[in-house]
Amino acid sequence: MKHKICFLALLCLFLAANAQEPQLKIYAENITKGGISIGDKVPGVHLSNVRNLKLHGKPVTELNLSAFSGKLLILDFWATWCAPCRQMVPVMDSLQKVFGDRIQFLPVTYQRQEVVAPVLAQMRRDRSFNLPEVTGDVLLHDLFPHRSLPHFVWIDGRGTVVAITEEQEVTADNIRKLLLADGGILKEKRDTVVAYHPGRPLLIAGNGGEGKQLVYHAVLSGFLPGVAGGVSITPLDSLRGQTFGVRNAPFPWLCRLTFGEGGRVFPRSRTLLRSVDSAKMDTRLSGDVYNQWLASGNGWSYELVLPPALAKDGFAWMQEDLRRLFPAYLVRVERQQARCLALVRTTGEDRLKSAGGELLVEISPYAAKLHNAHLSQLMMRLERQYLQNAALPVIDATHYTGRVDLDIEAKLWDVASLNGALEAYGLALKEQSAEVEMLVIRDNPDYKNLKP
Repeated sequence: MKHKICFLALLCLFLAANAQEPQLKIYAENITKGGISIGDKVPGVHLSNVRNLKLHGKPVTELNLSAFSGKLLILDFWATWCAPCRQMVPVMDSLQKVFGDRIQFLPVTYQRQEVVAPVLAQMRRDRSFNLPEVTGDVLLHDLFPHRSLPHFVWIDGRGTVVAITEEQEVTADNIRKLLLADGGILKEKRDTVVAYHPGRPLLIAGNGGEGKQLVYHAVLSGFLPGVAGGVSITPLDSLRGQTFGVRNAPFPWLCRLTFGEGGRVFPRSRTLLRSVDSAKMDTRLSGDVYNQWLASGNGWSYELVLPPALAKDGFAWMQEDLRRLFPAYLVRVERQQARCLALVRTTGEDRLKSAGGELLVEISPYAAKLHNAHLSQLMMRLERQYLQNAALPVIDATHYTGRVDLDIEAKLWDVASLNGALEAYGLALKEQSAEVEMLVIRDNPDYKNLKP
């Protein structure tokens, strides 16, 4: 699923919002500001951290944006965690070769070079490409704020923004249209930006109202245009308490947060929809049409703020809210026998035991390195991120409790690729039956009797 909500939910992996890179804070802050619109002139911004770019036959590491005068400049705002962004790289590379000096694709990311470089290196192993890159960017993100990726800004040879689009508009036909003297009109990306911070009450104090010395707060809303979708739990604050929230998401996402105590995660493969309203709870749509689906009565926003003394009971409070606010459904966590994608040991030989030393966990879309760490570190990322859309629940059936050393290169979203790399460690992902926790959403047979 390519939901925009997934991209922004990836800014805070489910129930792990505080484990992200520091650069994500820059990204989140920039989307709350105004920016340049279609028809505006772009100022001569000076860019640094430029790589793999030649101008007039000479390599450059910094330049003024005006250096691209006379060309159609297409800014590609991307991040390593965004799968559609990575998929667009070979597309842009091919188009760059087709149109040559008449255009320039310029990928831009807020992430540091040391984060980006390993991912690009792995991508080039699958298919070579030759595109420039700008890393650690703040300036362009300030000029062109956005809340979802991919995000493309089209600037003509006179320095005027002529289009802001999603990836579907990046085609040879559309490039030809904009290169013509009379130009062309592309489908605009609807990326309305409204200030929201997950650590502040929804609809209060800048999010739609005012709130001073707030002690307790709970709110339920339908779709909120302009607010980025996602799930978050803020750290417990000894003065302000704790905030639990879901924004612009289908009903199952609210249930997943509500029953996520102890770090439990319920991706689609662990969520059973046993309701006549199932079509209103899940979809494969993405982009603008996904937001339209949410806005048509299928999207919810919920937030609970508890004072410090009550925060430890946050999940119980949310479960009670769920029963009160959605009496038509019964939501429970049940242990059920199911087909699973299980990590198993394929040999009695221990090829995992750590040699000791410093703890290290490095996981990216194309590699995983554990040193003196637990297998659960890898399994958590597979289940919550890279294999979150797998058809079967992902479980650890190795029963290995010791610390491990493991260093693999693989496409972490591809089971065959993972198995090829895991073989050296006597591991494999295999289908097998197991008893697992499932989040089950059913219709409440007594609902009619509960109505006034």
